[in-house]
Amino acid sequence: MDKKYTALLLAFLVVAAEANSINVKSVPTSRLLEQSKNWGDLGQSATVNEYVDNTIEMIVPFIQKHGLDPMDLPDVVEGFEVRPLLITYSAWLKIHDGYMTGLVNVSRSGNQDVHYFAKMLRVRVQLQFTNLQFIYKYLVKVMNLGPTGGIIASLNRFVVIVDLLLDFNNDEIQLQQFRLTDIGRLRVRFTGNILTDWLVNPVLNVFVRIFDNIIIKIVEINIRSAVQEEIDNINRSVKEVIRNIEAMNNK
Repeated sequence: MDKKYTALLLAFLVVAAEANSINVKSVPTSRLLEQSKNWGDLGQSATVNEYVDNTIEMIVPFIQKHGLDPMDLPDVVEGFEVRPLLITYSAWLKIHDGYMTGLVNVSRSGNQDVHYFAKMLRVRVQLQFTNLQFIYKYLVKVMNLGPTGGIIASLNRFVVIVDLLLDFNNDEIQLQQFRLTDIGRLRVRFTGNILTDWLVNPVLNVFVRIFDNIIIKIVEINIRSAVQEEIDNINRSVKEVIRNIEAMNNK
């Protein structure tokens, strides 16, 4: 493998580790470099499950550094209708002071693959997050009634797919794809005041709609923004690291 490949890969690992307060000596880079040193210009692929398993602990400081766990969630107001008897009433649900926890419960999901071709290394990582909770306070307004209380929504899992390109032609890391997928089962329970029977299902349906259309998308946007911010920081620092490593190799 040429020196530039090694320099960029080492630079990425060093800068990422420093950004997340991880001692780079604890990262088993030598094995990955040994496995990949014979990759040629025709392109080669490899599965790096063991490497990801050994370094996944680096993700927790990243999550905490960027304020992703707990993650603040937006206030939302959504209108709906109820028909307790023969008359249809307009109503609205306000959820506020929301946050999500559990993003630190992360593990590898499936095979983690890398592919090298034309001096570009493409890294596809799939991470599973489990036992997530979404905590909100709520206010319902209908027929001069204004019950308040809390909502605790539990999601058993979702998977994040991150596709990175390490381009040795321009010494840059690019985010090719970021997607939140495989969203699991959502369970919702109300706390505090007990909702009237004819309000429970309408309020539950509204919250689930808000979750599907707004909350989970905000979570995806926040994680993606944190990943992109970290990539931008690395790209700003990596050229200097590469210059230092190459200077040492050329001595």
